[in-house]
Amino acid sequence: MVPVADTIACLPVAGPDNPYQRLMMEGLNQSPKLRAFNGVPGKFFGIARTLVKFRPKYLHFDWIVSYYFRRWRWLTYLSIPLFCAQVLLARLLGVKLVWTMHNVLPHDAAEVGIHRFCQRFLARRCEWIRVFAHSTIPKAAAELRIPERKFRVVPEGDYTGVYPDLVSRREARERLQLPSSARVLLYVGLIKPYKGILELAKCFGQIQHPNTFLLIAGKVMDEGYGKMIEENLSANIIFMNKFIADNDLQYYFRAADAVVLPFKNIENSGSLIMAMGFARTIIAPRQSVILERLQQQDEWLYDSDDELRQKLEQVVTAALPTLEAAGNRNFAALAKYVWGDFASLFT
Repeated sequence: MVPVADTIACLPVAGPDNPYQRLMMEGLNQSPKLRAFNGVPGKFFGIARTLVKFRPKYLHFDWIVSYYFRRWRWLTYLSIPLFCAQVLLARLLGVKLVWTMHNVLPHDAAEVGIHRFCQRFLARRCEWIRVFAHSTIPKAAAELRIPERKFRVVPEGDYTGVYPDLVSRREARERLQLPSSARVLLYVGLIKPYKGILELAKCFGQIQHPNTFLLIAGKVMDEGYGKMIEENLSANIIFMNKFIADNDLQYYFRAADAVVLPFKNIENSGSLIMAMGFARTIIAPRQSVILERLQQQDEWLYDSDDELRQKLEQVVTAALPTLEAAGNRNFAALAKYVWGDFASLFT
């Protein structure tokens, strides 16, 4: 008789445009002992409907904000007890709750007390909480007020093969109208205050090197913040305030000599893993998951805004083979991170 696989319902339903959740479930399903699938969509009753429809052994959460936080405060106050009631229903039905905690607190979060209450309520009822780096555990345990032994570390897998990577450096630069001989640094992704783009623009504006460009590409999510960035642009900064389609990402990464990720506060980053997949040198702060994922190119990490400027100056004058070597080390390091590793927490 073939043993019955343990079922894992995954919430919230991120949809086909989110490769993380799809790859996560594919990794879990590599184990014959597990069967992972999406739960039922719905911000209000999606948890309860998933429990009733599937009666899974495990209910796995990624992001929980959509279940309790609303644009209107009065609706948030109605949603909080509804979220808590559905968590208690899972416990009543004997379903094991597990959670992948992407951030200690939501980025740029208003109403921190609300997020804190809901996160702690769930955390106390979870079997375990998965994080992506060992350095996250002390911060998360202190924030959630739970023992560190409740956390499990499993890094995120890679995205090679998810995004097209078919163009050459020359083709990419022709597409973006960048000089073939220029030194090009890149930030690509959504633009929010916690990502440190304003500070990056200010630092890069102090660098005076001919034929050197910083390309900032991504949709500004806060109009006021976008105006502040525009006010600090220098002649060697190209600011493209637009959403970058998945199929176009290859042009930006292949046109760049290095990627800059000046995050102020981060516990995990898909942008970081994506840049590794395109074999780019990465300038980033020496913190949390970045320190663990980029130890093979530690010479390009920094500890302060002053050191960020120094790293920018170094990267624009570094020999191209030096940057290519660091990028190749980053690409090779991805082999250590496999989506299927997550299955070990359930078996």
